[in-house]
Amino acid sequence: MRSTILATLSLLTLVSCQEASPEKVGPYTLLSPRERLIRLSVDLRGVHPTEEDLVAISENPDLYEDFVDRWMDDPRFVARMGEVFNERFLTRTADSYGVSVEGVDGTVVAEAIGNEPIKLVERIVRDDLPWSEIVTADYTMANPVLARAYNLEYPSGQTGWEMAHYKDGREHAGILTMSTTWLRYPSMGGNANRSRANAVSRMLLCDDYLNRPLVLNRAAVDQLTISPEDAIATNVSCQSCHSTLDPIASHFFGFFIYDDQEFTENPLVYRPEREEAWREFSNRAPGWYGTPTANIREMAALIAEDQRFSDCAVQTVVESFNQRTFLDEDWEELMAHQDAFEAEGLRIRPLVRSVVTSPAYMAGSVDDEILAERVSTVRMASPAQLTAIVEDITGYRWEFGGQDLLTDPNRGVPVLLGGIDGRTARARNYSASVGTLFTQERLSWNAAWHVVTTDFAIANGEERRLLKYVQADQGPDEAPDRFEAQVRFLYNRVTGKPLPEKATEVEDIGELWRQVRSIEGSPEKAWAAVVSVILRDPSVIYY
Repeated sequence: MRSTILATLSLLTLVSCQEASPEKVGPYTLLSPRERLIRLSVDLRGVHPTEEDLVAISENPDLYEDFVDRWMDDPRFVARMGEVFNERFLTRTADSYGVSVEGVDGTVVAEAIGNEPIKLVERIVRDDLPWSEIVTADYTMANPVLARAYNLEYPSGQTGWEMAHYKDGREHAGILTMSTTWLRYPSMGGNANRSRANAVSRMLLCDDYLNRPLVLNRAAVDQLTISPEDAIATNVSCQSCHSTLDPIASHFFGFFIYDDQEFTENPLVYRPEREEAWREFSNRAPGWYGTPTANIREMAALIAEDQRFSDCAVQTVVESFNQRTFLDEDWEELMAHQDAFEAEGLRIRPLVRSVVTSPAYMAGSVDDEILAERVSTVRMASPAQLTAIVEDITGYRWEFGGQDLLTDPNRGVPVLLGGIDGRTARARNYSASVGTLFTQERLSWNAAWHVVTTDFAIANGEERRLLKYVQADQGPDEAPDRFEAQVRFLYNRVTGKPLPEKATEVEDIGELWRQVRSIEGSPEKAWAAVVSVILRDPSVIYY
């Protein structure tokens, strides 16, 4: 065993000294091959690479693109892309909207409802379909719970997410005809589906009408107060938006509910007889930016051909992977990825490949001061990524009431970690907060105690997940070689970065172990403290 420990120490020390000098591409200084691969793995799969993969990339950095292709075939990549587009669609809100299924817990129903549009995204990515499928699909996606909730035609004998169909007379047009979409973005009375039209623009064109500048004089304000529809129809300022917004809104009156104070109308039912109700409200015939349309499917076809639709898909992926909002100054960079997207038939995988192989994505620093102000060189793990990283390393998932605490929008924890809940928090926060650090601390302690109790219950150290080189009572004084090997292994496994030969962390962790054992009288708690501290390394949440 001593020879194994010494060999481990030698290998980890050797690996820490093998990184080549930084590579530069234009104004970008790229991350080291190991750091680059960690970023890629977290973004494509939500977990860190194995040590074998990290050693391979250190020895041959040219393998990077091979890893890109391999990991885009990983099922976890499909789920990651669902997470990316949920940041645009915002349908995972943990809200059941009053919909229930007999014998099924409400949280399960809410999860199924929120996933209807996202599972279509995942099917598009998994089957390498063109992105236009998001609005032209002549089906929806459902599992048995959603099929019962929405009374869908669902394949008999299936148990997972499958293609399904509505039975209430609506024509299918991807997310444009999903009940989830219009439960999430409701409209009643005088709003006349305008909020829904704006949701279409925001989700598919990255253009939020509510963010547009608007100047109204006093006369216009008075007119809006007295007769809103007349003001909208005649005021130039109002028409700057409503001339295009209202024709989009006119498509959705089949989903429309009049002012229903008693909530007697079923919001899940499509009503074809109301399709002409736009005549009662805006009196604007359905259309898409000046082109008349007869129904939602015709509008969907025009959306799929709209350059802004393609641009928005690119913007969504690029902003998520680079964790920054793109500005007009970034248009040239965005267009390089747009070309790759369009050249491959609007497929998501070539777009992602273009993004993750670009110097801006792989940058660890930027020489140009102006460019450095808007290019992010550090990434922050999302709540879903953090929970997957920690579970992959430790085997522990922090759950409460059967739900993942880090990703359940009902608990508020995702927002503490900089994530979204789909309603009040609608955009990621990439800066650390007190809530972020507090949550990581609690997560790390729980995961560490799980590691100690499960690993030390296994007699054979080689079969353990993390505590492979020590027994519970072997600390820095009892078995210094074993202790050092264990600490170095933990840092390497948790952060993906071996400690330098003369790192002070081994000595510092040794002192921590001594103090905790002295205070608590328990070597197990001392080891839990060690694992917890290492799990709180910034490299776990920042990559």
